[in-house]
Amino acid sequence: MPDHAISPYLLEANDMVKYYPIKGGVFFKQVAAVKAVDGVSLNIRRGETLGLVGESGCGKTTFGRIILRLEEPTAGEVIFEGENIVAYDQSQMRAVRKKMQIIFQDPFSSLNPRKTVSQIIGEPLLIHGLKQRRQREDRVLELLHVVGMRKEHMRRYPHMFSGGQRQRIGVARALALNPDLIVCDEAVSALDVSIQAQVLNLLKELQDEFGLTYLFISHDLHVV
Repeated sequence: MPDHAISPYLLEANDMVKYYPIKGGVFFKQVAAVKAVDGVSLNIRRGETLGLVGESGCGKTTFGRIILRLEEPTAGEVIFEGENIVAYDQSQMRAVRKKMQIIFQDPFSSLNPRKTVSQIIGEPLLIHGLKQRRQREDRVLELLHVVGMRKEHMRRYPHMFSGGQRQRIGVARALALNPDLIVCDEAVSALDVSIQAQVLNLLKELQDEFGLTYLFISHDLHVV
C-alpha cells in the first residue's frame, strides 16, 4: 500500500465499485445487482483537469457522486489530500465538503425555483457557518462578478434567466466555499453549442485564477 501522505495527487480513486441490489421473491431478498461502477481507478493532480468520458448510462455520474460521498461505494477507496474519506463519518465529511464541490448537469432542476440567486449561492456559506447576512451578500456579489453576472441579478429567481446564466449561477455556488476540487457532471451538455463555449471558457479562466482541479464528466469528446 503506498504512503498516501506523500502522494503527488490531490485525488486518488482506487478500485471503486458501486452495485445497486435488485430484490425479489417472497422474502424480498437480493437476487441480482446492477453494476453501475465496477473497479474504476483514477488519479488527479492538483490544478489538473481530467476528462471522464463514456456513453450515457455507463456510470460516470454515479462515479462522480461516489467521489464526493453523495453516494456510498460498495467497495474501494477515495483518497483526498492523503486521507481515505470513505472511512470518514458525517462530521469529518462536513469539513471536507468545503474542498469538494459539484456543478450539476441540468441548470434548470439543480436550482431551487423558490429561492433567489442570493439565497442559492449564499446557502453553502450559511450551512458552513457564515451567519452574518451582510457578509454572505458581499461574498455572493463577489462570486456573481467572478462568473460574469451583475448585482441586480441577486434578487431574481432562476426562471428569470437563460440556461447559460443558470449554469453560471451553479458555477458561482460551487465556488462559494473556495474548493480545491470541482466535479463537473456534464456541466455543459444541456446548453446550446455557443453557450457551451462561453461556459467552458469561464471554467478555464476560473481554473487559472483559483488553481482549481476539475474532474470533467462528459459523453461528448468534442467538449472534452
